[in-house]
Amino acid sequence: MYLQMNKSMKSILLGAFLMLSFITCQKEEITIGTEVSETFYVENEGASMRVLVEGNTASKTILLFVHGGPGTGSFFYNTQYISDNIEDKYAVAYWDQRNAGASQGNSNGEHLNLLTMTEDLKKVIQVLKHRYGNDTKVFLLAHSFGGILTTSFLTLENNQDLVDGWIVCSASHNYPLNDRLSKEALLFYANREIARGNYVNNWTEIKNFCLSLPEEILSLSQANQLNTYCTDAEDYFSEVVPFSLMDILKENAVDQDYPITSIFFNHGYSQNAEINNELRKYNFSDALRKVTIPVLTLYGEYDFVCPPALGESILMNVSSTETSSFLLPNSGHNGMFQDEYLFCEKVNEFINRHR
Repeated sequence: MYLQMNKSMKSILLGAFLMLSFITCQKEEITIGTEVSETFYVENEGASMRVLVEGNTASKTILLFVHGGPGTGSFFYNTQYISDNIEDKYAVAYWDQRNAGASQGNSNGEHLNLLTMTEDLKKVIQVLKHRYGNDTKVFLLAHSFGGILTTSFLTLENNQDLVDGWIVCSASHNYPLNDRLSKEALLFYANREIARGNYVNNWTEIKNFCLSLPEEILSLSQANQLNTYCTDAEDYFSEVVPFSLMDILKENAVDQDYPITSIFFNHGYSQNAEINNELRKYNFSDALRKVTIPVLTLYGEYDFVCPPALGESILMNVSSTETSSFLLPNSGHNGMFQDEYLFCEKVNEFINRHR
């Protein structure tokens, strides 16, 4: 009886093993169509990074969002307006960087650095091409911190051969220059607005702080306070369309199943990580000469976090022969929300021209 049961158990286990092998060896279903929505994870150095692909994968063209932060996540860019005005033409990949958004894994403090994140970006692009075809055109769209990350990627080895264009939306490539330009922009408008009698107390406080800053590279605490004043300054202009990240959370969190706990935990960890001190020194202005792919810059006219002069610096330093720029008249630091019509129009024109 014991021998008989042992054989039976072996048969059951063998059958289960064969079934599991069959299931795991099957190729993952990948959708090619005009209204795709699928999520997968890319793993590298202890991180499992969420990628949501939506829109028209049949176009063989993917716009890859490289979000700000570190630690913010890509959920917030996935608006209904972008779905209606970009995803109908091309596919959009919303990638959550390590320790951001819905990405998983341990805290990986030792791997939360620009070099590893540059490797992450390369792997994400390679996976996108593997899934949707090596002939798929990939365009990078960098926002805020995404500018440093994409610049690091594009100026390393032959990485830019993997992509077909670089869209820079209110993003930075040189943090010391960024701090200086933010300070200069705030001082210019502070003097103008004080003379006009607009928000005099607010602008006087900003002016005094900027005048107290050293000429050398700012400390993290100084840079953080400068960034706070840059964000606040948007509210002092009637031309700027109001923007609130919390409003986006309230509007979309339920419908889009935001993993709120994960988003806030990742953001909190990344905001306090050593990478923020490391980033203070990065200056890719000279390295930009290596960039030869088409470039589009989009900056908000009232962006003090990443002033429009950063975009001018990018275009002055790249070796690309096909460059274009556009100033978003009603935007601060978040042009994809504040000037959404112009943002989508310029992005679509650029992709259509170069894909």
